[in-house]
Amino acid sequence: MAPITKEKKEPFWISNSYSRQLTHKWRSEEQAILVGTKTVLDDNPKLDVRDWKGKNPIRIVLDKSGKITDTYFVKDQKTKTIVITEHENSISSENIIYESVIFDRQLTQKIIRILYQHNIQSVIVEGGNKTLQTFIDDNLWDEARVFTGNISLNEGIKAPQLTGIFKTTDIKGDQLKLFTNHD
Repeated sequence: MAPITKEKKEPFWISNSYSRQLTHKWRSEEQAILVGTKTVLDDNPKLDVRDWKGKNPIRIVLDKSGKITDTYFVKDQKTKTIVITEHENSISSENIIYESVIFDRQLTQKIIRILYQHNIQSVIVEGGNKTLQTFIDDNLWDEARVFTGNISLNEGIKAPQLTGIFKTTDIKGDQLKLFTNHD
């Protein structure tokens, strides 16, 4: 999924530019996008639709212990962002809303409730392995889109484990597998 270590705090692209543009199109079609702390700290993602015309999704960021500072793009105030944290003293602003919860085994259910309270009915989980695997293990997913590019990592962070029905499509040399969780 990603190298174990990187020199820069930016995404490591395994897929090609066409696949990235398609990903930005998908982002524009959903209400929200969710990532975990490690993804933000390692990649400093913008989580926007800069390679496609459309509305940026609401950013949902899991930050249990408040490690994500205002220097990261997810806190740039340009797009509505909901930070889910255990810190009760976090102060919300116009575009950054803090939601305080206990991070325990029921975390995904708490996240779903927060999304519901904010009238968010569709979310893309683009988090790292741990975040993705948690939603998979809790059976809180409808479909998964998995790109396999031409870049091969001998060592790195393993992708989450998926089972289910899938179909494969070629995106200019990248392989896209679409897994569905329900008929």
